[in-house]
Amino acid sequence: MRVFIGMIFGAMLTILAAYTYDSLSTGPSLSGPPATEQKTMVNWDVVGKNWQSFKSRVKNEWVKLSELKT
Repeated sequence: MRVFIGMIFGAMLTILAAYTYDSLSTGPSLSGPPATEQKTMVNWDVVGKNWQSFKSRVKNEWVKLSELKT
C-alpha cells in the first residue's frame, strides 16, 4: 500500500514541478527581444483536451454500469 501511495505522490509531484517550471520560465523575456520566448516542456492545451476526453469517457462508462445494475 505504501508503494502505491508513493507512486501516486511521485506522479503528482512530477506534474506539479513541470507545471511550476513552465509557468515560471515561459513568457516574453524582459531583457531580450520578443522573439526569444522559451517553449514550454509540456503542451498544456493538449493535456487539458486529453483530460476532458478522459473525464467524459469515465462518465459515460459509469452511466453504462449504473444502468446495468438497475
